[in-house]
Amino acid sequence: MRRLLSATAIAMATVSIVPLSVGGAFGGSAVAQNQSDEDRRRNSQTLRQGTARELGNAINALNADPPNLQEALNILNRLASQDIPPFDLSTVLEIRGATNFQLGNENAAIRDFVRVLEIDALPSDRLKQIRYNVAQLYFQQENYDLAIRFMREYLSDEANVQDPNAWYILAAAYVSKNDYRSARRPGERVIQYDTKKEKKNFLLLNLIYSELNLHTERARLLEQMIELFPEEESLWAQLSGVYAILDRQRDAFATLEVAYKAGLIRDEAKIVVLAQYYSELDNPFRGAKLLEQEMAAGTVKRNLKNLRLLGQLWSMAREQPRAIAALTEAAKIDDSGELFYRIGQGYMADEKFREALRNFDLAVQKGGLTTQQRGDIALLRGNALFSLDSETPAGRARARAAFVQATRYDRTRRAAQGWVDYIDAIEETLRIQDEVEQAQREAERERQIKRCEALIDVWELLNEGNAAEAVAAGSIDDEQLIGCVNFLAQVEAGEEAVEEDDASAEQGEEAADTSPDAEQDTAEE
Repeated sequence: MRRLLSATAIAMATVSIVPLSVGGAFGGSAVAQNQSDEDRRRNSQTLRQGTARELGNAINALNADPPNLQEALNILNRLASQDIPPFDLSTVLEIRGATNFQLGNENAAIRDFVRVLEIDALPSDRLKQIRYNVAQLYFQQENYDLAIRFMREYLSDEANVQDPNAWYILAAAYVSKNDYRSARRPGERVIQYDTKKEKKNFLLLNLIYSELNLHTERARLLEQMIELFPEEESLWAQLSGVYAILDRQRDAFATLEVAYKAGLIRDEAKIVVLAQYYSELDNPFRGAKLLEQEMAAGTVKRNLKNLRLLGQLWSMAREQPRAIAALTEAAKIDDSGELFYRIGQGYMADEKFREALRNFDLAVQKGGLTTQQRGDIALLRGNALFSLDSETPAGRARARAAFVQATRYDRTRRAAQGWVDYIDAIEETLRIQDEVEQAQREAERERQIKRCEALIDVWELLNEGNAAEAVAAGSIDDEQLIGCVNFLAQVEAGEEAVEEDDASAEQGEEAADTSPDAEQDTAEE
């Protein structure tokens, strides 16, 4: 950055060294009414006749077509070696410095100009220009300390304070030294006195504010720059970025959106950022549409990162089929299980539980999941299994097993335990309900037995016979009585079967007690 800035600054701050005109050197200059006595004295000085004649020859050589710089330099060297008055010597050195500069001898030019400043015999206006030239030359040579020194001396004169070019060189010199704090005030003065509104001046201050993290000041500057240079795409992007740093998200989004709609934003990264802004500002549908549109145009690549974002945006917009389509395309590129996890989430949101379970299983098989994602999958599997079959004990058992697995993870433990407790409560309720219903059936059965026994007892008392034998013989046509006889027969048969089962069980236990293993167990005891 430092080398780039130096090169840019040098290119923009081209030295333009113009020595005093021939007429001014030989004939003096007009004297302003408000000049001091010292100014009037300096401006009234004239060259000695011999010096003037030789300088005239040197200037003629400089003005020749083509200029004869070497001949002029020889004359000036001869004059500078003579014992001549300070004003004459200063004038010779001034012109020789300009000549050396044109010949590319910058060090020699600097020596001549610095010597003129040390002699301090020329009029103040000419000394100011020479001091400015010295600062420029040192800046070009990347001798920033001396450039700063001479430019500060130049700007110490109130008459020079409103020179934006001088402030620019001073600010750029500090920036080249990475001294951005010292560069701030000169950089602000450049903008203050720049009536032409040159872009380079604003770019320099923008750099200074950026390095100093002066985000509020930089936002105001970039707003001004956009008004002056609205076609500069980078300025819109920078302003959006600064707004984001200042937590002015809506301004950041609006800036980027305006630039995009104006056709200035065609960079993939910035378009993706704009799509993300739509999501953050509760409009993921527009973000997904933008991203899909730019993918179709080829501006945004259909790579893994962008497809994942597209799937996320469609999912947030509750467009689950589109989200699943984007994530499925992305899953073909990525071997990890995360995308199948996301696809499963999409199917869950769309209440397609079997497809969700299939993708959750694929996610686990592929691997690469975080602990949090594995816990989420266990919880979601439980939800899917419960939604598919919560009516049967087997279905509830499968869901419960998934929820139990989810309790092993910190993130899902609480929710999963709630589901386990809920399923257990269902099972307990059903068990109690079965017991109540069984008790009710038993009570009803006892009532039916007593009723039938009473009915049969009455019949047998009145008819002095056996009701069961009469039913078997077919001599009874009372359907109620027949039903009671058959019912009691079934009850008796059932109880006998139960007794036989109990007897078999007792025999089995006795056999077990007398088995060699049982005897061995008894002996060991």
